[in-house]
Amino acid sequence: MRAVRWHGVGDVRLDEVEAPVLQEEPDAILRVTTAAICGSDLHVLHGKIPKVPKGMIVGHEFAGVVDAVGPGVSAFRPGQRVVSAMFAACGRCDACLAGRHARCRQNRTFGYGDLFGGLDGGQAEYVRVPSADTTLWPVPDGVPDTDVLFTGDILATAYTGCVEARIEHGDVVAVLGAGPVGLLAVQCAQLFAPAAVYAIDLVPGRLEQARAFGAVPIDASAGDPLMLLRERTGGRRATVVIEAVGNAGALETAWRITDAGGRIALVGVLTDEAFPQTAGQTWLRGLSVIPVNGQPIRYRERLAALIGAGRLDPAAVITEKIPLEGAVDAYARLDRRETTKVVLEVSPT
Repeated sequence: MRAVRWHGVGDVRLDEVEAPVLQEEPDAILRVTTAAICGSDLHVLHGKIPKVPKGMIVGHEFAGVVDAVGPGVSAFRPGQRVVSAMFAACGRCDACLAGRHARCRQNRTFGYGDLFGGLDGGQAEYVRVPSADTTLWPVPDGVPDTDVLFTGDILATAYTGCVEARIEHGDVVAVLGAGPVGLLAVQCAQLFAPAAVYAIDLVPGRLEQARAFGAVPIDASAGDPLMLLRERTGGRRATVVIEAVGNAGALETAWRITDAGGRIALVGVLTDEAFPQTAGQTWLRGLSVIPVNGQPIRYRERLAALIGAGRLDPAAVITEKIPLEGAVDAYARLDRRETTKVVLEVSPT
């Protein structure tokens, strides 16, 4: 089969490899119909994720058709359309039973290396899915892959960030970064009836998309984001900040624009970045700093209902739909910020 594999810093290739086989009783083999390249896949591309072996298949957002199931799978059958969570979870441990599947003792993230469980990813024609009864979710008849694909990661992550930031009626919400997760955070934040949602970014096209989703855009290249935010809020800072970039500059901005007593949800993937202020300074300002792990298994049914009701439109962030053979070039375009969200059409349903 064909698969996108990481061979070192800046080096992804479309290779011919052996198709996966069932290894554990709760496994399923999925024929991938649709996959996506996530912004956090660029962390893998750049070598920022530790313990990624050369030759690993990348990608953690995918949907497809069940091809085979192990004897421990009871919820799915071959031929059934499904979407996967970005990680596999057992569904039985204390964390899973409490709805915190990201903290499952057997949690394994697809395509993110040995530190995260060593699973090959889904940017391939086939993928092995452990703990299939929990990890997979059935796609309703008539619903296209692209409507539910992002419930497996970026939509669920954006929604989890808004929930854990405890957005309340009348809050001033600032979303840092208008990439795919940030744009979906703009959509999700409005479900909680804040006074306003501001989107802060440097890329004009992304800011225009944020405006189309209902945010007030702030172009950080035009001046100090704090001053620009205050100009629009009558001098106020944000009561909730969703940090959806995952780098040191965005963290510094997040701390600066958050009001005393405010909440900062760290949605972007962070590796070795330092907090911009000391614990003492953060305490004196009364800031709540919330590291966010997306919870696709917990929220996917709710999100699918919101999509079906027209309250969320995750497919609107897609900028390209291309065949799998275009994946390597798409990584380069994403890295240059020439595109926002790429969907790989792997095989027809």
